Order: sequence, then C-alpha cells, then structure tokens
Amino acid sequence: MEQLIEKLINAFGPSSKEEAVKELIKSELEQKVDEIREDKFGNLVAHVEGSGEKLLVAAHMDSIGVIVTDIDKNGFLRIGEIGGLRKSFLVGQRILFENGIEGFVYYEDKESNWEVKDQKIEKFFVDIGAYSKAKAKELVQIGTEGIYKPNFYKSDRRIIAPSLDDRIGCAVAIQTIKNLKKKKIKYNTYFVFTVQEEVGVKGSRTSSYEIYPDIGISLDVTDAGDTPETYPVSLNLGEGPTIKVMDGGMISSKYVRDELIKVAKKENIPYQLEVISKGTTDAYAMQTTKAGVLSGSISISTRYIHTGGEVADLGDVENAVNLLKNFIEK
Repeated sequence: MEQLIEKLINAFGPSSKEEAVKELIKSELEQKVDEIREDKFGNLVAHVEGSGEKLLVAAHMDSIGVIVTDIDKNGFLRIGEIGGLRKSFLVGQRILFENGIEGFVYYEDKESNWEVKDQKIEKFFVDIGAYSKAKAKELVQIGTEGIYKPNFYKSDRRIIAPSLDDRIGCAVAIQTIKNLKKKKIKYNTYFVFTVQEEVGVKGSRTSSYEIYPDIGISLDVTDAGDTPETYPVSLNLGEGPTIKVMDGGMISSKYVRDELIKVAKKENIPYQLEVISKGTTDAYAMQTTKAGVLSGSISISTRYIHTGGEVADLGDVENAVNLLKNFIEK
C-alpha cells in the first residue's frame, strides 16, 4: 500500500494538469475493472459492474499548486495560487514545475526581519536561478504550473509527504478495486478519479451529473486535531478513518452515514465521526446533483493539509480500504 501511495505522490498533478496521475491509475487498474474511460471533462471513470443501486465513489487526482503570473527583469517568478495554499508555510519550499525546472520560494523582505507579515500571494516569488528575464523565459512561461517538490518519508506507520490530499484517497480507491470479490459486489459501482477538485469540486460536478448515482461517497483527507494547541477537532491519527457527519459545505446523508457505521461495527473496523466547520469534498457536489444524491464521505485524518509535509497514518488508510470494500460487497 505504501508503495502505491509513494508512486501517486511522485506523479505531477496540480489542478488541470492531472495527466500523469491519470496514466498511473490506468496502469494500476487495467484488467481489474469492467470498463475504464475518460469523460469529456477529464475525469477517469472505472466501472465495476454490479446488479444493485448505482454507487459513485470519488477521489480527486489534483493537488494544490502555483502558477507563474509574471517574470521580473531579474528573472524572479511571481506566482498565483492553485487551490488554497497555506501561505505561512510557503517560504523555503522547493517548487517543481511541470517541465522539471525547480525553484525556491522566498518573500519580499524590505525590513530584513525574516518574518512573513502580509500573507498575500503577491508578496512571494520563486527563484529558479535565472539571472535575467530573458533567461528565465527560456526555462518557464507565463502559465507554467508548479507543485511542492514530491518527497515521501515513512516513519513507523506514519507517512509524511506533500499531496496526500488527495493521492491518499486515490490509493484507497485503487486498493479497494483490487480487493473486491466480484461475486459479492452489491452495488453497480463507478469509481471516479476527479479533476479540479481544489478549484471548486468541478470534476465531481460533471461526473455526478453524467452518472447520476443513487449513492455517492467521496474519499479525501480531513483535518486532524491531535497537534499542540490546534483548532479543536475531535479527530486523531491512528484511530481509524472518519465517517463524515458535517463539513464546511455539507451535512452528510444520514442513510449513508448509518450504513457506513453499521459496516464498521459489524467488521470491527475502527472509525471516527467527523464534524468540521471548514473545507469540503467531492461529496458536496454530488449531493445536489439533479434531484439530489444520498452522499457521504470516508476521510483520512491528516496533519498540516495543503503544506509540503502532510502527515497521515497508514493504518487509517488500510482501514478505509476495508470499510469501503465491505460497504460495496454484500
């Protein structure tokens, strides 16, 4: 499982540039699903046939990132944000651009006090080692996208890496498909690896409209509350995947929530109930599709989301696979 997550982490894929992630997922799922296709918007749809109700399981392929907005006369890159960057964590980060060029993020330091006071994205810049605007333009162009440089580290059962949001959800979906027993499948299941979640849950909007499932489940990360003096969230690493009650965009379907809890209890799978006041997932878009979809979410408690060093527990990931597998099977 950890090898799969590492491969997904190392694939370049900010919003709208998910092709490398998509190709990796295709290679993992060939011969393991009844159909795999790309829809008009760019989502990857893997269909596992079943005779029951239509179930859509969504995990987003894209990550947050930056985009080059300007290049000054000395070759420094001004950047815009793709998704919700946590700007207090930006200084000192290594950025990998889509063409392989790397750079270092710094901040306008007029007072030489080493502190980031005004956290506007316009105050940050990337140094790629160019000595002029002309030289920098040979390396990158306006509109070139970048991500936190991928790195993967495992300490005991904990994973530290950028882009766990939401490559970890993609890994849960892939491993669930591999573990499913064909004869036991209860739902006619569509696993959708969505695009552009970080910029408005867009892939989920279009795929939910096309498939129009009876039930929808998103796979994503959620804020952990087990670090010092953190915002009060009753979620901890290592205590099981979370079953969403509410987030900043939706209240989950009671039916979906109760069914997931029922499965977890029957199979002795540890779980946590998630109530958070900010952020949302692909389930938000599913819920209000057409006449409505019964929607919920399975998430992985993760520290420092949207930074270059997100932290999650491998046991929670494995239990999420077990929970989803048993939900789909009879």
